[in-house]
Amino acid sequence: MHRYLVLSAVGHDKPGIVETVSKFILQFGCNIEDSRMAVLGGEFALIVLVSGAPEKIAALQDAEAGFGEHTKLTIVTKTTSSPADRAAKGYRRYSVHAVGLDHEGIVHQITRTLASLGVNIEALESTAASAPITGAPQFILDLKIEAPPSLDEKQLREKLNAACEAVNVDAEIKPA
Repeated sequence: MHRYLVLSAVGHDKPGIVETVSKFILQFGCNIEDSRMAVLGGEFALIVLVSGAPEKIAALQDAEAGFGEHTKLTIVTKTTSSPADRAAKGYRRYSVHAVGLDHEGIVHQITRTLASLGVNIEALESTAASAPITGAPQFILDLKIEAPPSLDEKQLREKLNAACEAVNVDAEIKPA
């Protein structure tokens, strides 16, 4: 039986961080199941879902402090459940793509609406860029969400579209 662990690593960006972290995980005989990585400013952030036998996961956790000191990365680990658990409970997945002129409050308005509906945000990625023709500051938001079985898809779409209209953003919602 496998156990699951979320490992995050944050530190000054430089080449080789992913190789170093993946080698650390591999040396304990564990596997990277899922990952997200990004450079924000001058910092690199990585979060991975690791699986392995219970004793291997425990050994990895025991070594995290020393690994963090050696690499000068801030390392945090936390055991978690299998990713299949939520799907088995009937949650439905959607992707949301929203675009509009950049201004304060877009992320808050949309995530507040989703939270009020009991929707779980699995992934959120946002960026500000210049619009292709006008050069105006454009905000782009991509979400992967899980709607609870009790939430009607029509209600999700109506509430999310209303939240986007309130902050002057166009959104597209698709089953994932």
